[in-house]
Amino acid sequence: MEWYEPVDIWDMFGINSREEFVASYVVEGKFHKNVPEDISKSFVTVSYLLAHSYYHLPMFDEAFSKALLIMEMAVKLKAKELNLDLKLPQNKKGETYDKKLWKLIDEICLIDELSFLKPDFDRARNIRNNKMHPERHSFAGTMSFADSNIRLFVNIINLLFLEIEQLNSLHKWVEQLETELFPFKKGLFALEFQGKKILIDGFHLFKYREFENNKRLLIYINPLTTKVNEQYVEKKYPGPLIITFTQFKINEESIEGIDLEGKPMRIFIDDKEQNLKTYYDYNEKLSKISDDDINTFFNWNSSPALWEMERIIYENCWG
Repeated sequence: MEWYEPVDIWDMFGINSREEFVASYVVEGKFHKNVPEDISKSFVTVSYLLAHSYYHLPMFDEAFSKALLIMEMAVKLKAKELNLDLKLPQNKKGETYDKKLWKLIDEICLIDELSFLKPDFDRARNIRNNKMHPERHSFAGTMSFADSNIRLFVNIINLLFLEIEQLNSLHKWVEQLETELFPFKKGLFALEFQGKKILIDGFHLFKYREFENNKRLLIYINPLTTKVNEQYVEKKYPGPLIITFTQFKINEESIEGIDLEGKPMRIFIDDKEQNLKTYYDYNEKLSKISDDDINTFFNWNSSPALWEMERIIYENCWG
């Protein structure tokens, strides 16, 4: 039957079976017990839509639309929980209107322990605007990164409904790490991980998440390349490098801890003469690269980096 014939493009994405498709593209609702049941039950439909996209590609977009509606439900439920008014004050005509979704989000993020969610909500806001107000009708399918967007929504929803003590702890950790990690943001360091050592020029950003006994420090690293012209001008872009600590200790000279596989990992100052020469050569070559080429690289690299962070959080934080 035509409804059960796989789309004929999956081999282009390295997908050779339904099982491989499910493992790559289907996002299930991983929610903790404090997330309202209405949300977790509604999310089942999102997973079904993603699964059936194996046979009909436009169902990716339908799954994404359903996930957006669930996000709106979550925001309104959280607003009610916080005793925020869902409606605007009456106007001169005595009329009242529902607050726009993102007005509610801004009010939620004014609450101290939820303020760290603002950057993630801003990303979700842009995603929603692009979906709800396209310049023209189109079908994005796998190119819309529906699965990545939906993982972001799941992570935000889980964070929204953490208990107040958990939110306070998380918020304090994020503020503390911003201070402790700042000295490692720019400069020459070595990263030891996965049995190898590479030189890095600091990092771009970090995320910290904790739930019950799961603590995750994710850092988006900037490796120090010796092929500056190839990377920035010839646009032979490497994939982003994300490292994840499950346990960590930060001091003036290093960040040390354990990775997701239970192996030791560290970032530390390693200013040996040869390393310094490599670092100076790198910066000299980089100074000759145009700002446009540098910005193009970082714009290209940061998007998959953020999606990879959300995937790691989704798979490793919520049990």
